[in-house]
Amino acid sequence: MRIKALGVCTVIAFGLAVTPAVAATTWPGDSATRTADGTNVFGTNLSGLSFESSDVLWAVKNGPSTLYRLVPSGNQWRVDQARPLRFKNGQGDPDAEGVVASPDGLFVVSERDNDNGSVSAPTVLKYGSGATQEWRLQGMPKVGANDGLEGIAWVPDSFLTKAGFVDERTGQAYRPADYPGHGSGLVFVGLEATGTVYVYALQDSGSKLVASFASGQKQVMDLEFEGDRLWATCDSNCSGRATTLKISGGKFRVTATFDRPAKLPNVNLEGFAISPSCAGGKKAVLWADDDNTSNHALRQGTLNCG
Repeated sequence: MRIKALGVCTVIAFGLAVTPAVAATTWPGDSATRTADGTNVFGTNLSGLSFESSDVLWAVKNGPSTLYRLVPSGNQWRVDQARPLRFKNGQGDPDAEGVVASPDGLFVVSERDNDNGSVSAPTVLKYGSGATQEWRLQGMPKVGANDGLEGIAWVPDSFLTKAGFVDERTGQAYRPADYPGHGSGLVFVGLEATGTVYVYALQDSGSKLVASFASGQKQVMDLEFEGDRLWATCDSNCSGRATTLKISGGKFRVTATFDRPAKLPNVNLEGFAISPSCAGGKKAVLWADDDNTSNHALRQGTLNCG
């Protein structure tokens, strides 16, 4: 996130988002964390993280816009690949704030074009060797150019239908067939300005807003789907807290709020990812520090399995 003047929010589609109050409890994992990258590998602006597998981690930097593929090296993650990001037309500098690896592909969320940094432009891009598809997202409030989308997650249709997720366009249970060509899941994006999460079907014909809900945070910096729950994380503006949400009555609702691990610094934590693998009752968890505090942008801790 680069510092710019903030705009004024308007009414959110599907109603105003209200942040439920759920008292924060201790982080459900080890209190200790450690740096997980070499000295000054990324510099500032590392902003989003996503595990493809336990041995492959994707990361994005928002300026200059860069996509990284990381692999383990001892107790650190090293850069295996790095490439600049462009929009589908091969131009611009996407302000890449979040990334998610999914069965439908690798998606990056951008809040604007850094080459036109005063204009908000919420966009999701799908990348292969380059940007293969691009969706401008509609249905969100007008916000400042640097107060837009920060996080992205992908949730499979199989989970959503089994859990009885409600499509707010119809008021009925979500039916994947209503969105032909959207893949096998929906994309969830988090708006920094309000802490609201927006759910989209990304079709060949464009994006369609399916639902929106409060994340339980006053601001949201990243999203992560884990098993049957969605995580929403915040940075030092919220003391690094995380919320979890599950589907109840057709909607995602806040189930818990967790303080950051006791020994994790209260820094600009804009990226968050949970390893899919459990070992010794723990999963690896990574945070990305946009400010590269003490010359390190990655910090690793643990989360109790289950």
